[in-house]
Parts: sequence; C-alpha cells; structure tokens
Amino acid sequence: RRASSCRRRAGSSMPEAMEIETPAKKAEEEKPPPDPAAFYRADCKLMASAVERFVAVREARFATAALRLMAVLRGAGRSSPAVTGPVLAAFVSASFSPSHPLRERLLAALPPPAVEAEPVAANSKSPEGAGEPKKRPLLPEMELLLEILVLQSLIDGGKVAESLPLADTVLERIGGWNRRTLDPFAERAYFYASFAYEKAGRIESIRSRLLAAQRTAGLHHYSACQATLLNLLLRSYQSAKLFVQADKLLAKSTFPETASNAQLARFLYYNGRIKALQLEYSEAHRCLLQAQRKAPQTSTKAVGFKLAAYKLGAIVQLLLGEIPERAIFRASNTRAAMKPYQQLVQAVRLGDLAAFRDAMTEHAATFTADGNATLVMRLRQNVIRAGLRNISLAYARIRLTDAAQKLSLDHPDDMESIAAKAIRDGVIDASIDHVSGVLISTGAHDTYSTLEPQAAFHKRIVFCLNLHNDAVKAMTYPPDAHKGELPDADAIKERQREEQELAEALAEEDEF
Repeated sequence: RRASSCRRRAGSSMPEAMEIETPAKKAEEEKPPPDPAAFYRADCKLMASAVERFVAVREARFATAALRLMAVLRGAGRSSPAVTGPVLAAFVSASFSPSHPLRERLLAALPPPAVEAEPVAANSKSPEGAGEPKKRPLLPEMELLLEILVLQSLIDGGKVAESLPLADTVLERIGGWNRRTLDPFAERAYFYASFAYEKAGRIESIRSRLLAAQRTAGLHHYSACQATLLNLLLRSYQSAKLFVQADKLLAKSTFPETASNAQLARFLYYNGRIKALQLEYSEAHRCLLQAQRKAPQTSTKAVGFKLAAYKLGAIVQLLLGEIPERAIFRASNTRAAMKPYQQLVQAVRLGDLAAFRDAMTEHAATFTADGNATLVMRLRQNVIRAGLRNISLAYARIRLTDAAQKLSLDHPDDMESIAAKAIRDGVIDASIDHVSGVLISTGAHDTYSTLEPQAAFHKRIVFCLNLHNDAVKAMTYPPDAHKGELPDADAIKERQREEQELAEALAEEDEF
C-alpha cells in the first residue's frame, strides 16, 4: 500500500513539475542569439569613454583598459570582418567631423557604414526649437586609436598595399602632436605601421623614421615606446641580415627596466639570435632561456614566439654540446613543429652523420624559413665529434679509413686532421699512429687517481670557511650598532654647559 501511494504521489506531482519547468525552457529556447555588431559597437563606445577619462584624470589604468578593448575589437574584426567592418565605419563617421581631413580617407578604406537604430523613449519629448546637441571635438588620442583600428582591419584583410599610405599618415600625425597622453598609444601605432611595411616587404624603407622616433622617445624618457622601437629596429636589421649594425645598436642602446614582459621577451630573443650568430653561445643560451621564461606560460598564448625561442634554443644547446630537454618536443602544441629539430637532436646525440645529412635535406625549407639554416650547418662538426667520441670508446685501435667509413665522411682523407683536432681540443683521449694510420684510444683514467677530487673538495672547504667568517663578522659587528652610541644634540649641549660651569667654578676658586 505504501509503495502504491508513493507511486500515486509521484505521478500526481510529475505534471506540476513539468508545467513549472516548461515555460523556463521555452524562454531559453526563444532567447535571441547575441548580436556581434551590438557587442562591437558597445566596445567602441567603452574604448572612447576610457580614453576620455584617461585624458581627464591622467591615470594609466584607463589607458590600459582602452588598449585591452582595442585588442578585443581586433579579435572580433578578424573573426567576423563582414559584420564588424560596417560598424567600425559607422563609428568613424560619427566620431570625425565632416570637415576633418582624414574622415573620407578612413571611410574609403572601410565598407559602407551600418545604420545604427537609436532607441527613443516613448515619454521623451524634445522642446520645440531645440537643435541637435553640439558635438565635442575629437581627441587626438581617440583619433589615433581609430586610425590604428582601420590599419589593423586593412592588414588583417590582406589589403597591404592600401595600408601603407595610412601607416605613413599615422606616423606623420604622431610627429605633429606634442602630447604626453599620446605615449601609451604611440607604441601601438609604431608597431602596426612597421608591421604593414614588413608585410609589404619594404621594412627597410621605414627604418630611418623608426630611428628618429627611438631617439625622440629616449629624449622624452618614455620607456614603453623606447622598448617597442628598439625591438622593431632589431627586427628590421635581422630581417635584412644586418647583424653587425644590430650589434652596434645593442651596444649603444639601453633597454628600459620598466618595459613590459612582452617587450623584454622579444628583446631577449633578438639579443640571443645576434649572440648565437656571433659565436657567443653561452650568452645566447642565457638570453633565450630568459625569453622562454618571460613568455606567457599558458599553452594558448604566444605559441609562435615560444616555438621560435624553442627552435633557436635547441640549436644553441646543441652547439654548446648539451642535449635539450624532451619536454619541448613532447608538448601537444609544439610536437609537429619541433619534429625537424628533434631529428637533429637525435643525429647529434648519436653522432650519425648520415642521419644529420638526411634531416638537412628533408627539412631544408623549414630551417631556411625559420632563419636557422646557418646555425644548423654549424652542427656538422658537433655530429662528427660525437661520432668520433663513440668510436674511441668502443675501439681501442681502429684504422682511420674504417673510422671515416663509420662516420660517413664525404672526404675520408680528412679523417686524420679531424682526429688530430679532436685530440687537441680534448674531445677524445687518444693518439694517432701516422705511419700505420691507426687511431689508438687511451684507456679511461681513474678520476680519483688525479687531483680533481682534491681540487673540488678544497673549493667546497674554502666556500664554507668564507661563509663562517662572514657569519662571525656579522655577529661581532652588527649593522647600525654604532648609531645608537652617538649622543643627540641636547645631550651635547648639556655636557658643554656642565663643562663651562665647571670651568667657571674652577676659575673663581683660583681667584680666591
């Protein structure tokens, strides 16, 4: 009976529950999808409001908010340009006055403006004879941001040739204004202007203007714009393979300490590439490692930059005689792109010159596109050294012709000179019998029979003794201990007064 009653209650309550949930589900299903044009229009208005507040109160957080909204607007424009283009054109048309010289140029680069329906309240009544509200003049900061948005839409839309005149106009407008409130937005303008010229293959034609702007930014002590321009100049020099000029620029310039992590990571990457090409592999490895650490650690951000840093860092580590970590080759987002470099690492580790030659032939286009072909060619000597080291460990005596065959050398006659150089550099511990043409390997020495353990132990003892002496000095002479013993001014005056009274008393006693 209880079970049947429970079933009846459940059955009776089911229709009521369905009657309650059904309208909510229908409302959710009937809810219209979000309109991307409305969101884009709202973000444009928010950006304009943030720029006005930044100019009014001079707080950096409003400029940062405007730049973040500009990044959001660019992302929306790249995802749906057919929807956002007319909205941007309408916003530009409403922001610029009809007499503005750039209004028609910007509108010509965009699709026809979209008609924006302004909501009108039913109970609102405008007074008779009242005209339209007077439009406030467009701020130079907002004008620059709108020009950057139009420039971005042209670059992302593939209209590179049309973006170059607008890039020149943006650089001219920045040079004509003398407002410190433009500094947070000027670095973005320089970046996208240089990016437009790079896309067109004419980055060398903008180099002189970037040098003048970098000099001006240094005189004005604006660190963000100075860091961006320095990175753009280094990129320009490296794209033209002017590494000597890039090194001179690094020697005469100082990277600002207050620059953002993104600009610092780019600077370290460019510096590491220049040092690697100049055979300074230790300094290059240090710069590239710091660049990888300064890059965003999330797997979805700055993937291209991290890939470039990983590729160059792997080659530099191989040139230093080290093997890169396997984690950079196993990550899901870098596994396919790092596969050619993984084959190089395997060839260098095994000393297999044939595998190295096959990897070079198969992935030559990839290495050239990455700009690492010159550094990869230098790895040939490392492969030969690794293979020669393996041979010396495996054979006590081996003919030089057999060693050349195992190494797959192109010219076997060079084997004797290669082995002699490896012996001189300390790569292998062996000797060459030039008469019979045999490489004689010396047996492995016992490390504990040499003075190396004693030197290492002595180094550790000296470090511990110096640490103990520093600790004793810190306990004997605590910091600022002498400051508490100094009397203050009142105590000095009191003591001088007592000494003067005592002297007067002694003088009176002498008189009597």
